[in-house]
Amino acid sequence: MTKTRLVQPLLLILALVFLGACSKYEEGKPSLASKKSRLVNHWKTQQITSNGFDITSLNLITEIVVRDNNTITVSGTPFGIATSVNGAWVFSGDKKRVLITNDDGSLDDYEIVMLQKDECKFRKIDANGATILYHFVSF
Repeated sequence: MTKTRLVQPLLLILALVFLGACSKYEEGKPSLASKKSRLVNHWKTQQITSNGFDITSLNLITEIVVRDNNTITVSGTPFGIATSVNGAWVFSGDKKRVLITNDDGSLDDYEIVMLQKDECKFRKIDANGATILYHFVSF
């Protein structure tokens, strides 16, 4: 009887921990780390595709720095010209998207496909209806 009283609460706690760790994203493993701690990082571009075509070599984005104070810097070298854009980021209410407010006040909305400590993927539908998939790995 006393073993049952001890085991049942322990099983309930373990179930809650594992269910809470389930990933809500299409790809990736469940993690106990917070979504913010996984997103805050210095990322380099692994691959960018537009409707399935690899456009990584255009160097539109080469690296991203996501900071704990909710600021972000996106760098690239399109056409060989170094560019850098700053902004602010927040998660959507359900934490399935990252919303970025750019310096010019425009808003970009990225669906999180995968969010791991050392790898992440985001999807965005651009103004022309193309599906852009961004794949980053940590430096």
